[in-house]
Amino acid sequence: MNTFKYENVYIENTYSLLGRNEHKPDILSKVDKVINSYYNNEKTVELAEISFQQETIEGLLKKVKISSDKVDLAIGGDLQNQLLASNMGIKKFAIPFLGIYSACSTFTEGLIIASTLIDKSFINNAIVTTSAHNLVCEKQFRFPIEYGAIRKKVNTFTATGSVSVLVSNKKSEYKINNSTIGKVMDLNYKDVNNMGACMAPGAAEVIYDHLKNLNINANYYDLILTGDLGKYGVKILKEYLLKKYNIMLENVKDAGSLLYDAENNNNIAGGSGPICLPLVLFNQISKTKYRKILIVGTGSLHSATSSNLKLSVPCISHAVELEVIK
Repeated sequence: MNTFKYENVYIENTYSLLGRNEHKPDILSKVDKVINSYYNNEKTVELAEISFQQETIEGLLKKVKISSDKVDLAIGGDLQNQLLASNMGIKKFAIPFLGIYSACSTFTEGLIIASTLIDKSFINNAIVTTSAHNLVCEKQFRFPIEYGAIRKKVNTFTATGSVSVLVSNKKSEYKINNSTIGKVMDLNYKDVNNMGACMAPGAAEVIYDHLKNLNINANYYDLILTGDLGKYGVKILKEYLLKKYNIMLENVKDAGSLLYDAENNNNIAGGSGPICLPLVLFNQISKTKYRKILIVGTGSLHSATSSNLKLSVPCISHAVELEVIK
């Protein structure tokens, strides 16, 4: 797949909401809102996640000081069946909407669609939004937590929260320079508990394609930030690139691992879900010394149905280059 280059595409502003388990002031220093209850004053956790997206979109619109009728397009996705949170969350705003699903790489897919449409002058701006809820996702993809199912060391913990950003042609501190769309990978691995191992090859291949298409090496970037491979998936990513392409990846971190400090926590492999990447990117990474950042969303494309059919786990990853302009 070719790499798309953009001229005047920026992330104008962001709004982040997260749960109390994810709120670590030493890691995520400037989030916009922290919720204290998984239910967020709603009757069910599914309704709570819908409210997450509504709150982040409303908060974003207030930040950029525009009304919803001034937004050309909204692009969103989540992990609920039929994109329930995104479809129900966006309906009150009456914004043209594209619902997308790329598992935990949904946010980067949304950025690519928005950036391409803005770069070609089809639209001037777009909201890209995503969300996840631990209780919803655990029930849908594993077991309800009330079952007390034993977790493996390689299991990740689905993060709770939502992130919305406004992508536009208005200059800001976050410039989107280019992107590469990944390919579906399937190495016939079937353990859905170990999503890091499933997703690592897809992340490796899109990183390789991206570097090759731009004729650069990995050290061009101050940081390569993956979405939710977890601490074990990152090790596989490095080994894969070294053995197959002789690429030694030293400047890589994983957002899900950073979110829960997995390297220093033996009880968790890291965080998962489409919000891990934007939460850590906008509330920790962008506040540091890094200027050229390649973000690599990572998605495990299994479902309860595919698991029951004993199918292998396909994966997908997409890459977006961000430049932080101070």
